[in-house]
Amino acid sequence: MTAPRLLRCALLTFGLLLTAACSAHNDGNTSASASAAASGTAATPAPASTAHFTEGDQYVTLKLPAGQAAPTGPVEVVEVFSYGCSHCAEFAPYMDKLRAALPHGVEVRYMPAVFSQAWVPYAQAFYAAKQLNVLGQTHDALFQAMLEHYPLNSLQDIAVWYGRHGVDSQKFLAAATSAETTQQLSADQKTEMGWGIDSTPTLVIGRRASAAQDAPFVALMRSANIGSYAELQQVGQWMVEHVGKQ
Repeated sequence: MTAPRLLRCALLTFGLLLTAACSAHNDGNTSASASAAASGTAATPAPASTAHFTEGDQYVTLKLPAGQAAPTGPVEVVEVFSYGCSHCAEFAPYMDKLRAALPHGVEVRYMPAVFSQAWVPYAQAFYAAKQLNVLGQTHDALFQAMLEHYPLNSLQDIAVWYGRHGVDSQKFLAAATSAETTQQLSADQKTEMGWGIDSTPTLVIGRRASAAQDAPFVALMRSANIGSYAELQQVGQWMVEHVGKQ
């Protein structure tokens, strides 16, 4: 697929951030807690309400768009991720725990990031799975396949993998390369640039503008410098609690 001009601009902007992306939370200077998280042995985080987080460190408050009134709709969590990001794959079990612990009515959705051309097929795979209503059965499974070093380096590779998981490969490829996918990919990359996303996984917390079903999402906070997957889970829950009180 030939990326539209907007997508190409996003790729150029994000390309320089690739070394920080998918390593910002567990790089060469990883703390002991981050190392434990990566190995799956991290202790269960303390309740979010008892933790202390610092503005500009663990989280960032986002400015409302010009002319945007304070949102009053349901709270929502967005995970910005990539199937090409090993840290996102390692965070997946923590994200599942976060999702299970959220208050009733808080929605969770996912938004793929594209920090290089190599990540485009992974974003296309997400949009295709969503369009085909198979995201629930493939999301964590694809992360696991990536951790197991399954050869998924191209859209064709990924289509074969989806075929082995009960999804028609041709329908998958059609959805992955559709105009709908191309438009959504470009729109999401523009949104992420506005949120200042420079690493994955990142959690963005906000509200729908109103209670109307089609009300737009308004981002209010996002995670920033995180020392471990357990801490990211905890920060996410704390931000949900904080936004829920606003």
